[in-house]
Amino acid sequence: MAKRRLLLLFMMIGLVTAACGQVTQTQASTFNGKQALTLVKEAFQTQVSISEQPQSLEAIEKQLERSFTSELSDAFIEENVVKVEEGYQTFGSDFAQYYIPFFKYDESTKVEYADGKWYIWEERSGDEEGPVSTVPGVEVVVLTKDKGDWKVSSITNELPAIVQEKNE
Repeated sequence: MAKRRLLLLFMMIGLVTAACGQVTQTQASTFNGKQALTLVKEAFQTQVSISEQPQSLEAIEKQLERSFTSELSDAFIEENVVKVEEGYQTFGSDFAQYYIPFFKYDESTKVEYADGKWYIWEERSGDEEGPVSTVPGVEVVVLTKDKGDWKVSSITNELPAIVQEKNE
């Protein structure tokens, strides 16, 4: 009788543990590539909106904190936000640091999850025509989890080897 109860107890513990593991796995996989791409688009629009009209520095910080880590937000503000008569704002440039690149958001825009981060990138030939100049190479936006939310943590010209290998 005691053996049956012990066996039953172990079975219940096993089932509960398996169920909890499944819930954790489901929660970890709910953020997908399409959502990562949407987050990058929204982050870009947030940056662009800061140039539309002067506002307080606190308002700019609040807008950026929804999509960017505090480190990247601080770097963006330091490099791009200027004091004007009515407050603060940005002034656009093709080569301003810490801006989300001008992605096409089509089949040329790649999205990959690796090592706990999302990578969104496009390869540039440097031959594109239009209102925005590009340099040859790769432009990459990296998303990491920050206090439970996915946020833009870096903008770089280097794609990690693990991501390159997955996409060859």
